[in-house]
Amino acid sequence: MSRPKRSRKPGFTLIELLVVIAINAILIALLLPAVQQAREAARRTQCRNNMKQLGLAFWNYHDTHNTYPVNFADRNAAGLGAGGPAIANTGRSWLSMSLPYLDQAPLYNSAFSTLKRTGALN
Repeated sequence: MSRPKRSRKPGFTLIELLVVIAINAILIALLLPAVQQAREAARRTQCRNNMKQLGLAFWNYHDTHNTYPVNFADRNAAGLGAGGPAIANTGRSWLSMSLPYLDQAPLYNSAFSTLKRTGALN
């Protein structure tokens, strides 16, 4: 008696599948450092741009007010002298004073209009 022939189905064997997965893993491993370098370069560029924008905001503030924005200082506190320039007693930080020059005028207006309404800001 003769045995019936088995017909072989086309497809991948387990070994072929593992080889393809291994090749893909090697290619991804070679590609990851390049992707990380591109991301780091993008972060550096973004940081450099942010610093440039801050510098430009300071220059624009200086052109408008003939002084640089100062940090909050309560000059009327004990031991700090008898007052000082009015800008130093505004309760605003250098960053908040720079907001309009950083294209953040709506944020500046909303923050300080709330403080003016409540009387917390002179």
